[in-house]
Amino acid sequence: MGTIRTKARLLTAAVVPLLAASAALAVTAPPAGAAPSGADACTHPAWSNKSGGKGTAAGSSALIRTGPSEDCGVTAEVGTSVTLYYHCWVTNSAGNKWTHVRIGGTEVNGWVYNARLDDGGSKDPSNRC
Repeated sequence: MGTIRTKARLLTAAVVPLLAASAALAVTAPPAGAAPSGADACTHPAWSNKSGGKGTAAGSSALIRTGPSEDCGVTAEVGTSVTLYYHCWVTNSAGNKWTHVRIGGTEVNGWVYNARLDDGGSKDPSNRC
């Protein structure tokens, strides 16, 4: 009898979190005509490796994002000792320049706001994405 109760507890412990997680995945559409905001406003422009430049975070750290906007998700945060290899740059809809980078020694890449890079990021016109 103890074995059946133990199995029932284990099954409950496994199923309840899954049900709770699936309930949290409900998606609702924004009202018609609503302007995108937050993660919905994040764009993902095409990029290519046009630059041989590299740099580090300015200040204490820099956030690597999924797109060139503060509305985009964060992929990683790097400190000033981490080398970032530049690929290319864009100007976002707010008029801010962002550089697409790869974290040295990894395959992690994303966008960093140029003001958060020690040398101002990639900005040569020939390196534009």
